[in-house]
Amino acid sequence: MSKLTNEEKVRRYHSIYNQMYLNPRIHVHEISKNLRLPRNTVASYLDSMYKLEMLFGPELRLKYYQGLNEYMYLAKFDDPYAAFDELQQDTKIIYCSMFLGDWNMMIMSGRDYDPSHITGFEYLLYRGERRDTVTPKVALRDWKPAFQRMKIEASEFDPNGAHESNLVNCGPPVWDDEEWKLFYEYKYDFRKKVTPVLRRNLISSDKFYQWIKDLHNHVDVNLRFYPDGYGNYTHFGFLFRTKYPKAVISLLSNLPTSPSCTEVEDGAIALLSIKSDLTFAELSVTTHRMKISGMIDGFSQAIGVLHYIEAEEGYTKLR
Repeated sequence: MSKLTNEEKVRRYHSIYNQMYLNPRIHVHEISKNLRLPRNTVASYLDSMYKLEMLFGPELRLKYYQGLNEYMYLAKFDDPYAAFDELQQDTKIIYCSMFLGDWNMMIMSGRDYDPSHITGFEYLLYRGERRDTVTPKVALRDWKPAFQRMKIEASEFDPNGAHESNLVNCGPPVWDDEEWKLFYEYKYDFRKKVTPVLRRNLISSDKFYQWIKDLHNHVDVNLRFYPDGYGNYTHFGFLFRTKYPKAVISLLSNLPTSPSCTEVEDGAIALLSIKSDLTFAELSVTTHRMKISGMIDGFSQAIGVLHYIEAEEGYTKLR
C-alpha cells in the first residue's frame, strides 16, 4: 500500500477536526464509521494531532450574560516579564498573556480590575467586559485564496445593510453545585472520560446527561485547528474597534487556521495564527480594506509571546 503524502494526511486530519467540530464528544468509532477509516487509524491520527499541536480542545467557555463580570484588559508595562510574574500570583486573574506591540499584556479577570498597581504599569490601551468567545469552523484551504475571499468580503461590506443586535440571548446557568463541578471538570477538556469524573465527584450518570442536554444554551465549545502545528505560525493579537464584531469574526473564519475571537464592548479581540511574510502583507491589506469599507473603525495589534491561565502554572507558549 502506498504511503500517504503530507497533503493527504492533512486532509484526513482536517476531516477528523470537522467531525469533532460537529460533535465535540464524538467517539472514535463514530468518526471511523463516518469517514470509512479503520478505528485504530482514526485513534492514531487523533493522538498525533494533539501531540503535534495541530488540535486544541474542545474547551468550554460560558456564554455572556448580564452579571458574568469577566473583563478584558490590554495594557503596557515597562518590564512585561516582571508584570507577567506578578499577575500570575493574583487570584483575581483568569488569564494573562504577553505580547510585543501596541500592548504587551492581555489580561482577563473575574471581576473589575485595576492593573495600574502592577509594577511598571505605563498605560491601559483597552478595558471592557468580555462577551462570547468563539473559534469559528475553518475550511482546509491555501493562504492565497483565503485572503482573496477576505479582501472581497471586506470590500463588499456595507455598514448600512449590516444589523447586529446587542441583545443578550441567555441568562446565567441555573446550575446546582454538582453541575458547576461538571463545568469546571470539563472546562479545559470536554472529551474527558465520564466515569472517573462522576466517581470523583459522587455525581450520577443521569445528572451528567441531563447537564449535557442543556449545555449548548450556556456555553460555547472552542476547538482550534492548526494544519502545520501550532509552533509553525506567528500568533497575532488584534483589537478591532467596531460596531460589527460578528461580521469581523465571519471574515476571519476564512483563514486556514482557527482564529480565537472574543466579542468585547465596542469591538472584538482576535488571536490569529499566520504563516510566512507573504501572509503578513496580505493581512495588512485586508485590515486596511476592513477600515475603508466601514467594517471597523480602527485596530491595534501585537505579536504573542507567552501566556498563563488559571488551570496551569508557570511559563508556557501562547495558546
